[in-house]
Amino acid sequence: MRHGGCVENIDGGLLAFGGSVLGGEGNQTLWLAPGAEVWQPRAPMQRGRTFFVSVMIDGEVYAIGADVERYDAANDRWFSICDSGKLPRTHFAAAAVGREIFVLGGYPLERSGFWIVDVDAGTVRAATPPPGFEPGDHFHFMACLDGELHVVGGLRGGGPLSSHHVREGESWRALPPSPVGLFTKFGGGLVRDGEWWLFVGLDVIGNYRFEPATGWRSCRGWDGSIGMPALVLAGDEIWCLGGWSAEGPQRSLLRVYDLADDRWREPD
Repeated sequence: MRHGGCVENIDGGLLAFGGSVLGGEGNQTLWLAPGAEVWQPRAPMQRGRTFFVSVMIDGEVYAIGADVERYDAANDRWFSICDSGKLPRTHFAAAAVGREIFVLGGYPLERSGFWIVDVDAGTVRAATPPPGFEPGDHFHFMACLDGELHVVGGLRGGGPLSSHHVREGESWRALPPSPVGLFTKFGGGLVRDGEWWLFVGLDVIGNYRFEPATGWRSCRGWDGSIGMPALVLAGDEIWCLGGWSAEGPQRSLLRVYDLADDRWREPD
């Protein structure tokens, strides 16, 4: 029943943290060791977070939401790397390029913009957002492909946006947009071997994969609607963990996507 949390693959295992349970902002951290079947508790984040984003930089986990925390796996502790007060708390997009984290949109409205976090200096600065961005736009897809920052889609007033921009220096260049408007409320995105997999989680809208050399292609989504799950790479599979079911009883959820066969299945 946990939704709006994050999961990252580190040292061959999975680290799950944050998310909403019964409406609260969780700071719980759980660890699934390689080959294990039971999640073990680890040190909680300093701040409770839900509907937030995490990134990996040089093998380390960063949780973004109001401020940024880094997880020290060797010593099992979280610590803040920048002051709070500028970054959005929920519903934003984030991605890492080099040792910088880029944050776009989200809420509260007064923090909805385009921000760059230098994880070494611990600074946060405002930058020019993609063309057409309006404060309050949220749930964009954002990823680093071939060292470049890409932004796709999002939501504005409940309606999906169809756009695709890549950041070049301090400016933006428009690319052919996705075939339909895409947003992350019911899914998420992952990059594997230079290819970006974007799951909206609603078959009525469509699910796609993008590669700079070949453009957009469709891929298979899951049946039904699952709000705010966590997606993570696990070998040749994508795991979709948690989320709230929009169409039936609430329960713990795990779905597995086979990258080679382009299909979702229930776990063995």
